[in-house]
Amino acid sequence: MCGDGGMTMLMGDLLTLRQEKLPLKLVVFNNSTLGFVEIEQKVEGLLDSYTKLENPHFDKLAEALGFWGRRVEQDHELEGAIAEWLAQDGPALLDVKVNPMELVMPPKVEAGQVASTAMYSTKAVLDGRMEDVVDLVKSNFLKR
Repeated sequence: MCGDGGMTMLMGDLLTLRQEKLPLKLVVFNNSTLGFVEIEQKVEGLLDSYTKLENPHFDKLAEALGFWGRRVEQDHELEGAIAEWLAQDGPALLDVKVNPMELVMPPKVEAGQVASTAMYSTKAVLDGRMEDVVDLVKSNFLKR
């Protein structure tokens, strides 16, 4: 289960997991954005628009449906949460907050995409969003 671009599950699918006690393990990479749409806008040289999401706590949604759920917001919580998640007998959902500025790179980067992303960066700076550009560079191009 992903925020965007990945597998999408409907409420009926989740209810079926519960009813049939299927031991499917779901993970939400929760970046609070429509990340693939945002990237597409940026590589076209556009400012990202209407891509921010106000997501619920998906772990609470899982619990309301009757199966195990947990939310991870800090790096140090992840290893224990994954062990607990995988140990569940029935369906389980792990809601993991991830960096919204982390890029998911396409298999092949084309020169036009690089130029258009530079255009996005210029527009973002001129629009007073220098911090977004700095976060983008720090999150993807500087060693941590």
